[in-house]
Amino acid sequence: MSNYFFLFIFFIAIFAKLFMLLNKLKFSIEKYININQRINTWFIIIFIVFIGSLSRINIIILFAIISYLACIEFFSLTEVKRNIQTNFFIFLNIFIFYCSIYFKTSFLFFFSIFYSIVFTINFRKARVFICLIINIYMLGAITSIANINLILSLITLIELNDIFQYINGNLFGKIKISPKISPNKTLEGLIGGIVFTTITSIIFKIFFENNIIVSIIPILAILGFLGDIFISYFKRKYNKKDSGTLLKGHGGILDRIDSLIFNSVFLATIYNLPLLS
Repeated sequence: MSNYFFLFIFFIAIFAKLFMLLNKLKFSIEKYININQRINTWFIIIFIVFIGSLSRINIIILFAIISYLACIEFFSLTEVKRNIQTNFFIFLNIFIFYCSIYFKTSFLFFFSIFYSIVFTINFRKARVFICLIINIYMLGAITSIANINLILSLITLIELNDIFQYINGNLFGKIKISPKISPNKTLEGLIGGIVFTTITSIIFKIFFENNIIVSIIPILAILGFLGDIFISYFKRKYNKKDSGTLLKGHGGILDRIDSLIFNSVFLATIYNLPLLS
């Protein structure tokens, strides 16, 4: 099933590429280049996620790498100085946390939390603890779901929700929700994201993953929106347009995973409930 799923996503990216080529003259040069960069980066992202989907250990390693890059990026974004020892601590903490997920060991999980508290006290900066909480524990929570195909479907829906909100916001957006933090976020974009992500989840449920709970998709869309606002707050506070430059056209890792932060915890809670296990 996962092969058909990735073929489906790959052909969507191909269609987007062809659409841009056929409608090149309708866009400004700057916007055309930006959207093309976004699409090209999506091909790389699709390939990397495909490798991560091959086994449970692969997807955990993939998320561990993302957590590490996100932590480093958040430190740079919020102007927290780091050195070799800091980088090693972050790596070690991530290793312990994801081992606790893979081996389902509560001792390692709580040891990781304790380690994070000690590290934060040493830095004496609250944003260090915020960094560890959102980029390790909250982001990584979704990997506790045993069904890899379900994880992939949910992540895809979360990312598509971003795209749907972006498109609807640009086409119909008038009512700004948080103009001081994220001026491009509109009520129309949010509603469009909810509607189209819900429709897409029904398609996914029929053709790819029966375990998708369609009734929670509106919550997923709203949490994705809030995650974007949350990271945008730090970008505004530290006067940064993007969280980083790693992903061409997308900005940094945090710009790409911000919608996953709150959703990962929510989805891990829902799908790990006894009634659903």
